[in-house]
Amino acid sequence: MANELAEIDGATAPPWPDPDPESVDRIEPEGCPGCGMEVRTMPTNYDRWVHLSTISMRAKEVPCRYRWRVETRPARHSAYPVAMIAVRVSGLDSLPDDMVIPAHTVECQHPAAMAEVEAAWRADRARQAWLPPSVEEFEDDE
Repeated sequence: MANELAEIDGATAPPWPDPDPESVDRIEPEGCPGCGMEVRTMPTNYDRWVHLSTISMRAKEVPCRYRWRVETRPARHSAYPVAMIAVRVSGLDSLPDDMVIPAHTVECQHPAAMAEVEAAWRADRARQAWLPPSVEEFEDDE
């Protein structure tokens, strides 16, 4: 199940382990392999990792598929936060002016990523235009 969710959300396997503390090699922030922009790699709530943007955006500027929030998690039996995880915004649609953290795909300049985002916008518009079969037009009998 987690692999299916990861495929839908664009999540990946965990990043490489931390470098040796005695290493003198320079550590650069991880970048996007497609466009080279800086990304924020965060664990998800289903034990996978996702590449998020470094800035927040309004929900109306991000396709539904790419909306994430970062939550802090406390230690077990404690109120002190010890971890931050990325949780995909789903279920109830967020309000247009709610701030969300987009997946990096939204701002990536790689042609494949841009085409993927355009397809997500088309899917959002199609979902908004679709009415379920249970919804019928009510006409006055007058």
